[in-house]
Parts: sequence; C-alpha cells; structure tokens
Amino acid sequence: MVSTKDDAINEDIKQIRVIEQPTDYVRGIPGRLSIWALLVVVMELCERLAYYGASLMFSIYLQKILGRTKPQAIALNRVNQFMSYATTVIGAVIADQWLGKYKTIVLFATIYLVGLILLTISSADFSVDGGFGLPGFCIAVFAFIGFGTGGIKSNVSSFMAEQIPAGYEPTKTPGVYTDSKLTVERGFRYFYWSINIGSLVGQLVCPQVALKKSYSLAYMIPAIIFFVGIVVFVSGSKRYTKKKPKGTVLIKVWRCMQYARNNKREGQTHWLDGSLGAQGQEWDDEFVVGLQRSLSACKVFMFYPLYWALYGNMSDNFINQGMTMRRPEWLSVDQLNVVNSLVLVVSIPVFDKLVFPMLRRLGFRLGPIARITTGFAIVVCGFIYVTVLQKVIYTKGPYYDFTRPGTPEGATNDISVWLQIVPYAAVAISEIFASVTGLEFAFSQAPAELKSVLTAVFLFTNCGGALIGMILAIWGGDPDVLYVFAAETAILGVMAVVFYFCFRHYDDIVAEQKQFEAK
Repeated sequence: MVSTKDDAINEDIKQIRVIEQPTDYVRGIPGRLSIWALLVVVMELCERLAYYGASLMFSIYLQKILGRTKPQAIALNRVNQFMSYATTVIGAVIADQWLGKYKTIVLFATIYLVGLILLTISSADFSVDGGFGLPGFCIAVFAFIGFGTGGIKSNVSSFMAEQIPAGYEPTKTPGVYTDSKLTVERGFRYFYWSINIGSLVGQLVCPQVALKKSYSLAYMIPAIIFFVGIVVFVSGSKRYTKKKPKGTVLIKVWRCMQYARNNKREGQTHWLDGSLGAQGQEWDDEFVVGLQRSLSACKVFMFYPLYWALYGNMSDNFINQGMTMRRPEWLSVDQLNVVNSLVLVVSIPVFDKLVFPMLRRLGFRLGPIARITTGFAIVVCGFIYVTVLQKVIYTKGPYYDFTRPGTPEGATNDISVWLQIVPYAAVAISEIFASVTGLEFAFSQAPAELKSVLTAVFLFTNCGGALIGMILAIWGGDPDVLYVFAAETAILGVMAVVFYFCFRHYDDIVAEQKQFEAK
C-alpha cells in the first residue's frame, strides 16, 4: 500500500500520467498511497483515538461523577457533537482563504491539545471536589476540543487526498491503468480505517483506566497520544503537496453566481452556464463546472442529518440501554462501542481488497448514490433490531420499564448486554457505505479551491443530527426512549427510499466525470 519510490521515479511517473482517459482504457485499478498521504492518516488515527477515547466516557462520567441525569447527559453529549461539526465551516474558510490546509490543521490541533489538557485537569479529584468539574468540562469540551476537532475535520481528509496526483498511469497490463479516482476512493477507505483503529484502541483502553484508576488518568492518555500525532504530522511538512490559499473563495462563488444570473443564455442546461466562457473574470470554466457539481452534492447531503441522529445514539442512548442490561463486572458498558470500531477495522480491508474489486470485475458499478442508499438501508435494519430489543428489555424483570416505585439507581433487567453487538455492527457496516462515500463524494465533486468548504458542508450535516438528538434528549429516559428509536427508524426508512429515487441518476453522471486536478 505504501509507495517508497524516490523523487526521480516520481518525476518519470508524472511524465506518463495523463488527465484525460486514454483511448485504450479497458479498466482502472487503485494505485498505491504515498508515505506522505500515510503520515496524514497516522495523524488522523491519533486524533480519533484522542476524540473517541475521551468522548466515549462522557455519558457515564457526567452521570456518575458530575451528577447529571440521563437526559442532561445525553443533551450535553449531543452539544459536544454539535460543536465538533459546527466549527468545520470555520476551519474550511480559514484554510481556503488565509492559511492553507496544513497550517490550519496545525493551528486547530494546538487548540485541541489545550482542551485535552484542561479536561484532564478538570476531572482530577481536587477539581471535582472544588466545584470546577462541570465548568471545566464545558470549557474544555465546547470551547477547545469541539473547536479544535472541527477545524481539523474540514481539512485533514481532503489534505490526505491532495497527496494523490490526479490522472491515469499505465500498468504492465495493456489497457489497465491506475485511476486516481479509485486511488482516492481507496485513500478515503483507509483514512476511515485509521479513524477506527484509533477509536478501537481509545475505547478499549480509556474506559478501563477510568474504571480501575481514575478519569483524570484516562483523559490524560488521549492528550499524550494526540501530541505524538501532531509531531508525526509536522515531520512531513517539507514533503507535502500544499495548495496555496486563493483568498475570498466564497466571494468568488457569489460573484460567479451573480454573473450567471445576469448572463442567462438560451438552451442552457444549468443556471450557472451563464458563467462559462466568461472573459476577464476571476474564475475559469473548471471552477464553474466544479461549483455546479458542488451545489448538486449539497442536495445529496441534505439527507444526512437523520442518519447522523441515529448514528449518535451509540454514544448515549445505546450506552444507557446497556446500563439497564445484565453484564459482567469487568465490562464498562460504554466499551461495547469497540464492536463498532472492530467491525470497521476488519471490514474495510475486506471490502477494499475483495468485495468492491469483485463487483467491478462482475460488471457491477456501485456509484456513490447506490452506496449511500445501501448505508441508509443497513442502519435502518440495525435500528429495527434496537427498537425490538428495547421493547424486550421492558418485558423482562425484575424492573421492567424502570418506572415502578422502589426501582434503585443502576437497576438492570434479566437480559444479556451482549445482545447489543448486532446494532453496533450494523452501524459499522453502514458507515462503509454512507459515511466514507460522503467524504469521498465531497472531495471528488469540488474544484480545488472549494474542497475544504464542501467537505465542511458534508461534515456540518452532523450538526443537524446533533440538533435532532438534543431535541429528542427530552424523551431519553425510560420508557420514552422506545418511541424515539421507533420514530427515528421509520423516518429514515422512508427517507432512504425517497433519497434513492431523487438521486439515482447521479451515479451515471459521476461515472463520466473527469477528476479535478489539484492546483
């Protein structure tokens, strides 16, 4: 997977790489990822270990240490999710207009690290006993960690993809070329794979440290690992492909739109066609085409918030559900999130090396819309299971729906927590199709100057999911959560069908598109 060729060979490859599809093209295969792309992947692994290792503990920490109720803990957790994605747009604008992706990532990583250190201090016994536990948590998580991770998110995946040169390269087999679109697709899968390696390790280690030692020590581990990730990332500074910021890209978008509105043409197929071929303007035709694609991608992204609302249940409602089920003493119930990460760690290479190549050889082309729809359908099936499981929990004794007088705190019914493995695994498989494809789609549809912005728009859809979760937190207690699960499942099921019939034609369009070359 790693390319170790020296600069001279890389220069030779550049000379034979072409942007247009060759006339003798039969099929494409993904190319190798360079060491510089992998340094970015390692950075993301460390960042996700820090994020998931820390945030997975929030729900139980807020309830058991800081004395919050279930609905309050759910609401605070969803506020954390909201802040982590609301700031993605800020990070994108700063990168595209002023600092560039590399410097922006370093800036927000520093802010993030400060938040992890503050979280470690605020969770120490002297801070909690002194009344600084909850204020310190809110400052660390909402002002620093949420702000920092949002600024990184909007740039790091597209920065990784920019280390992959656009175009086609011949292989030893006539008619078979390495296709940068497939290489980018592979890059995003392994990028997502690294996210889950990080989250897997964080979810295994941190809750156990909190259970056996202290939350302060458990929060210190993510801070140390993330510092290492920053050092690794900075080590490749001189070798990265870095796009210089163009400045005021959003103003450029606005001017391009206004020009198109004022210069409409007969027979145009898109309302932005009026900006094509404009003389003496700050944009070229590639930018206009990219803007058209980006606006179409935004329509696709409008269906994601409810998907993220269901996804967000893993960090709160799934944990609360597990706390009402019989489990071994050694298990911290939040650690069942490990199942989600483990399934992804195993499944992503299997899909990359076996499933998707086999489908391509058989002539099946799973375009982005087909993959996203598949992801939506899988998570709906998982939540049908969750809803039924919640109903079964309430039929078991001795506490049934936990509303009867005399129900003790931390009460559990006679049903095994291991039954939760199925929905965690279902959400994981859905991510390969829906989440990974969304990131890849955002990158592929945007022109060079808008890649961070469109990635931020996609990530911002998580805010919609977090807002839905904050509202539904009102009904996060027993037995109302049953109806929350049922409503979320039914609505996304209907929306998945609507989504497919609205956008299925996009798969044919995307298949014919030329990938934008980084400038």
